[in-house]
Amino acid sequence: MATDAWQTARTRFLQLLGRDGRGDAVEHQLETQADVVERTAEGGRERARAAFLPGWQLQLADFLQQHPEAEQEFRQVIEHVRSELPEMYQRQTEAHFEVRAGRDAYTSAHDMTVTHHHGDRSSP
Repeated sequence: MATDAWQTARTRFLQLLGRDGRGDAVEHQLETQADVVERTAEGGRERARAAFLPGWQLQLADFLQQHPEAEQEFRQVIEHVRSELPEMYQRQTEAHFEVRAGRDAYTSAHDMTVTHHHGDRSSP
């Protein structure tokens, strides 16, 4: 997490997620998790990073549900960060986000899928 890509991702996601007042909490979470990864033995760092993925998927799905207008900017951040990663990691960062504002949110990344439903599921 000490790479240029990490610094870019950190800065851009803080700008994006800070829109609804969560900037300080998100920054603390990023720094705490980066510290955990850095203190983890070399062979376990990927596992440590992967352990944080589900929480971020839920947070990002929730953010995009509340701010569907930010979808394009979010995609641009992902593409920018992906372009800064070494080629071996670029495939591992592929993600798909679909947001249907006001009802359901679906997100998947790597090998995990999260679906979040709001409201009455009986109506179309």
